[in-house]
Amino acid sequence: MVIGELLVGIAISIILVDVLGIDDTPGETITVLAQLGAIILLFMIGLECDVRQIFTKRTLIVGTLGVVIAWTLGFAVFSTMIPSDSLSEIIFGATIFVSTSISVSASILQEMGLLSDSVGRTIIGAAVVDDILGMVAFAVAKGVASGDLTTAGIAIVTIEAVAFIVLGIWLGRRYLCRVIHFMERKGQECGLSFTTFVLGFAFALLYAFVAELIGISAIVGAFVAGAVMASLPLKHDLEKGMKYIGALFVPLFFITAGLVFNLQGFLSVWLFAVVMTLAAIASKIMGCGIGARITGMSWRKSLAIGTGMVPRLEVPMVIATYGYITGLIGVDIFSAAVFLGIATSLIGPIIFRRILKYEMKGEKIKKEEESCPSP
Repeated sequence: MVIGELLVGIAISIILVDVLGIDDTPGETITVLAQLGAIILLFMIGLECDVRQIFTKRTLIVGTLGVVIAWTLGFAVFSTMIPSDSLSEIIFGATIFVSTSISVSASILQEMGLLSDSVGRTIIGAAVVDDILGMVAFAVAKGVASGDLTTAGIAIVTIEAVAFIVLGIWLGRRYLCRVIHFMERKGQECGLSFTTFVLGFAFALLYAFVAELIGISAIVGAFVAGAVMASLPLKHDLEKGMKYIGALFVPLFFITAGLVFNLQGFLSVWLFAVVMTLAAIASKIMGCGIGARITGMSWRKSLAIGTGMVPRLEVPMVIATYGYITGLIGVDIFSAAVFLGIATSLIGPIIFRRILKYEMKGEKIKKEEESCPSP
């Protein structure tokens, strides 16, 4: 669905700009609505990230190694192939490499009945760690882009980002969730509906506002708010309401991102885009695969986890769009980032499915051998 929305925007952009010669730059109103779509999207992703259930030693190692190697390789590719006097542009470009698409990997695991399997649990947990670290990296890149490139400045921005995430989750779980739960009970007594949805979304916007106010980013705040409310007893009511509002605004974000795609800009950096995509695929297979292996998983399962972490779509697209809107990256780099998101989300699942089928076949043979009596 997301890839389709991106492709629709790209097709419209090519028709308007390259065929009809019409300027398709989104207006201010469309841009604001698209940014709202990004906030809603990150809030919905955060709702899938109950930190109490996914922070294990294995997921922390797999997710962290995947982020570190992806960011490092991304920095190397950008600094080598895109000569720039701006360190902030290179750092921001490397940040696009970081976050895995939870929805793409989760849909495949669900389809194959492996969400509760050790591979499935590790991928989902590591992807959540991945996204949280990606938000920290994004906040740091945004802070660096503000002009303070000193070591102390980067350290301060990092501390601010981590402090906001940690304090935001702690305060939210300790107080805001209780407020929502209390108001939901009172609302039911008074015959009011959708109390959890209204308050939950209001708090998400509050977190987004505070995050933007202190110089991190609205989408980081929305993600933290979602992670806070992932443990709500009535989370399904909030998810149901967000599903409807998300159906309106989230597609607008991806279609707008596709509209910004520039064919001529992409063709000018097509080789870089291809190398960037290959590096993005390799970085997750190496980083997450090695992380899984050193925590005791078999080579086949480690490879499955590495390929399952390859897709980059929602969060990288939000980060790239922010970079383009604020002028941190040009339309050529943005177009390369869109290509990266689409390519990894198409190639990754193909490899992932094959490895999972091979792994399932191997497990079946192993069980049959164990059930057969020894001669």
